[in-house]
Amino acid sequence: MSKIDISFITINYNSSEFTTKLLESITKFTQLNYEIIVVDNASQKEDLDRLKKSITEYKNIKLVENKINSGFASGNMLGVNYASGEYLFFINNDTVLLNDCASVMQSFLDKNPQVALCTAKVNDEKGNFSSSYTIFPSLTKEILGNSIARKFNKFPSNKIKLQEPTKVEVVSGACMFFRASSFGEIGGFDTNFFLYCEEEDISKRVWLNNEEVYFLPDATILHHSGGSTQKSLAILKEYYISYKHLIFKHFTLLESYILMFMLFIKLFRRSFKSKNGFTLLLFALKGFAKKESLRYKQKLIS
Repeated sequence: MSKIDISFITINYNSSEFTTKLLESITKFTQLNYEIIVVDNASQKEDLDRLKKSITEYKNIKLVENKINSGFASGNMLGVNYASGEYLFFINNDTVLLNDCASVMQSFLDKNPQVALCTAKVNDEKGNFSSSYTIFPSLTKEILGNSIARKFNKFPSNKIKLQEPTKVEVVSGACMFFRASSFGEIGGFDTNFFLYCEEEDISKRVWLNNEEVYFLPDATILHHSGGSTQKSLAILKEYYISYKHLIFKHFTLLESYILMFMLFIKLFRRSFKSKNGFTLLLFALKGFAKKESLRYKQKLIS
């Protein structure tokens, strides 16, 4: 058996039509030796059946059926158990490749051994540059605002359209290309995150491990924003639960409480304007209780 260069890992959750389009694009563009690992996160039977039927057309594909929706981080870590590639390409199922992204990113990492993680240029459905990178949360940003914070940050903001390979602080969770050895060294994704902030956390840990994170504009994908996750009050709560975990993990206790206070002020202002504003404010007053996470609302399927 020939060596596997790239292990594509993606999660399907009641969105097999998107997954199928992603598989088509991987097959169309990827020139390297690859395998595809699709983790189904306990989709409804009809969707899983459609997925099973569609994947019969593709080679080197493994379908892993999760009996519970374990979220983004845990779902991807389940997929890692079945991966044998030298590089791990975590990609949202609501994306499609627009060129041979894997070859572009593998070539760059091969030439730059200090780089552990990179991402592609992410375009929206209209072909406009969407969001491939951002900066990590900071006291400066929360207290003084984005404009001033950008002046103190050595990394580019996502307002800048970069034309060359560039070091970035945080990459998009929709497209993360890892050196497998580096991913393993830092322990992979933190499965305490159920749905959000995984990319901020793992990008930060790459930098803390004295390795680098890059944005590569020559690799391009299209992202159907929100295609795999529908917005709801529960989803909004999940974001704040994850954000709290991220803050208390990477900041001192004093810094964490300051950041949470700034978030409370922001939610207080929004409570008069947005549909779910007051409900989210009450949720904040309860300390963004982890017990309300979607993690604890999942049921084991037979």
